[in-house]
Amino acid sequence: MDEERPNYRKAIDDALLLVYSHHHRLMSRLHPDTVRKLELEEIQSGPMGQDLEKLSAIAQGETREERERVLEAIESVLQMLFWPPGSEAYQVPRSFWETDLGRMISMAKFRSYEPADLVSIGNAAQQLGVTRPTIYRWMDDRTLGYVRDEMSGRTFVVRDDVDVLRQHSAEEMMEGPS
Repeated sequence: MDEERPNYRKAIDDALLLVYSHHHRLMSRLHPDTVRKLELEEIQSGPMGQDLEKLSAIAQGETREERERVLEAIESVLQMLFWPPGSEAYQVPRSFWETDLGRMISMAKFRSYEPADLVSIGNAAQQLGVTRPTIYRWMDDRTLGYVRDEMSGRTFVVRDDVDVLRQHSAEEMMEGPS
């Protein structure tokens, strides 16, 4: 039996409508005369809609894209969804990654990496001399980049980020206490 491929259309449209309704509400409070109602098709054809379509195609294995472009599209979408006005940063709730949209974004990110670019959480903890909960904390605060393979359910840490932290730690040890 062929495994059914996910259809992310509803998740994409729901995200676009959520961001649009928030924007519309804000703009109507700032300057109501500048707000015009957009149809879903117009929203889909905008930059966020195009990013989500591209990420959907990558997540489904229909196309490939340079990793930097994939990561830029993901960052742009996450900022639109989670960066509140007046805040210096944003945080993505872990529960988001269990939604259809979160799984789609996660799979697109995973497909942009080669297996050699990733390490297991346990391996990252061992290399950095810390516990797994520390690795999870660093993943949550975006100190360490990570990807989730939605097919296997495994989460991997980006090897380059582990190397940077390991190098930084080695430099601090060489400098000694301040």
